[in-house]
Amino acid sequence: MRSSPVVLEILAHRFSAVVEEMAENIRRTSFSIFVKQTADFGTCLVTPDGEVFAAPRRISGNLMIGVPAREVIRSLAPYAPGDVGLSNDPDSTGGLVTHLPDLWAWQPLFVDGEIIAYALSFVHSSDIGGSVPSSIDWGHTDMHQEGLLIPPVRLLTAGDRNQAVFDLVARNSRVPAQNLGDLEAQVAGLRTAQRRLSEIADGYGKDAVKAAIADLVDTASARASALLDTLTPGTYSFVDYVEGVESFSPEGVRVTEVPPTRLSLALTVGDGRAHLDFDGTSPQVLEAINLHTGGEPGHYMLAFALVNWFYSQDKQIPYNSGLVRPLTAHLPPGSIVNPRAGAPCGVRAAVFFRIMDCVVGCLAQASAVAMAPGAGLVAIASISHVDLATGERKVSVGQPLTGGSGGRPGQRGLDGTSYMGGWLRNVPNEVLESDVPVLVEEYKYRRGSGGSGEQPGGDGLVVQVRSLEDDVTFVVRGLERLFYQPFGVNGGGPGASGLAVLNPGTSSERDLGRVGSITLRAGDVLRIETPGGGGLGSDAGSFDFGPARSSYETRFPQELQKRLVDAVLGRVPSARQASVYRALYLRIDRAAGSGAVTSGLVDEALDAAGLLDDLSRGEIA
Repeated sequence: MRSSPVVLEILAHRFSAVVEEMAENIRRTSFSIFVKQTADFGTCLVTPDGEVFAAPRRISGNLMIGVPAREVIRSLAPYAPGDVGLSNDPDSTGGLVTHLPDLWAWQPLFVDGEIIAYALSFVHSSDIGGSVPSSIDWGHTDMHQEGLLIPPVRLLTAGDRNQAVFDLVARNSRVPAQNLGDLEAQVAGLRTAQRRLSEIADGYGKDAVKAAIADLVDTASARASALLDTLTPGTYSFVDYVEGVESFSPEGVRVTEVPPTRLSLALTVGDGRAHLDFDGTSPQVLEAINLHTGGEPGHYMLAFALVNWFYSQDKQIPYNSGLVRPLTAHLPPGSIVNPRAGAPCGVRAAVFFRIMDCVVGCLAQASAVAMAPGAGLVAIASISHVDLATGERKVSVGQPLTGGSGGRPGQRGLDGTSYMGGWLRNVPNEVLESDVPVLVEEYKYRRGSGGSGEQPGGDGLVVQVRSLEDDVTFVVRGLERLFYQPFGVNGGGPGASGLAVLNPGTSSERDLGRVGSITLRAGDVLRIETPGGGGLGSDAGSFDFGPARSSYETRFPQELQKRLVDAVLGRVPSARQASVYRALYLRIDRAAGSGAVTSGLVDEALDAAGLLDDLSRGEIA
């Protein structure tokens, strides 16, 4: 320990105050509803080596622990005081950026001519260009459909604006004023960090500040390791799915159009360490759900559930990237959790949330005290229309729709709030109705949707919105758990699945599935009901996945799923893996018809594609 306990405690609170003030400045000075009302933004302070040493817990996105900043820091070095970098490019930032609407900015923090830290922030832009308003659509198959790509570039040079960059961001958006206002808010937040860190160094000395930064990260790492040692040593496995797309022919025959995406996690704990092995996870897919992690083992979208678990066990643990130092990971190159450059990624949160549920499933086996998963989604509805007064297209955002949280030790789950996106705030209905031509007819809890159990899951939400004009476009992303319910744990029951319906209760009623993009006429009604959380019981080691998933795995057993995944990732060139996996899956699915998938059907498909190894070929000869 380099610092005295007293000084370390004081500086820990001072650093925390800096990031909270950065966040509050962004919230108060931003322009877009998505940032100002929903609070989809984040701030943090990182070491010169790129580890987060302070992040907010009260405001903004609680996703900053494990943020990898090394690549962007290196990308613009060397720095001068007042420099500010900007990027939204997943392929140039080493896992920092995970989809294009997140505009990340960073600034070196100097004390006596030395960089002792960096300040980082992101804001989620309401629109960064691309083929649809809000820039995000599950059906995108090319990153260039998703909007403007900005490799690391200086937004400010020595404090002076690079006006061309501001102009570039504005010109490539449907909401230029909102984007410019949010960028200015980010710059204000970064300047706050420089001012406050200078004040701290003036009071305590530069060396004391540097020592406290190192000690806080080391302390978090040591305490996280101690918490991992409370788990029963061993390897615990869990599989979950991002749902695909199915339809029915006029004859009533089920037809798979998009396969489910398989997430497979083996969590090994022991000796104060945790290893996350994603062997058996689907290859990257054609749709925009690929999660760019940069291969970082402690990536914030891999480690989030474990970070939450650490904090739930020790409320005084330092909240920084020391928490992810005890983590290692195997992220198969070309898989959905480590895709190749250019993979579309707008709805990457769908995979992020399934990873969290896989971790919850593993922890339920490794810990004497389990909890059930939440609703498994955060659905965001972006709403665009042409302003009749100005003729300009406006883009706004509706409620962030999560569902119930899972049953907890000694307590039922929370209604309408899931730990997956609980930091996101409601948009007041009055604000939404004043911004876009809609009427919010219902916004309430979906009673009875939580899973049964000694500690029931929390209830989901219902939102029903009526369009007041023609040509009002909703782009809904992140609707999940429409088929595969949030699972019950230790004898608890699964939460109810979600649904989205157009014009419910009328002759034109239509099930919208995960929605995507839909344009409404005046009088059309969109109703969304989100899932409840899984229930928690006391029958240790059991899971209730509900009938849809049980039926799927009976028809297509897990070992055969993994055989197909391994063959594609191991034998197909990376550029073709997504399309080959899709084609092989659909061939096998259709060959099985209404029956079960067999090893013979899988081997025949692999053999036809030249992917069957010699040993397996001998077995089926």
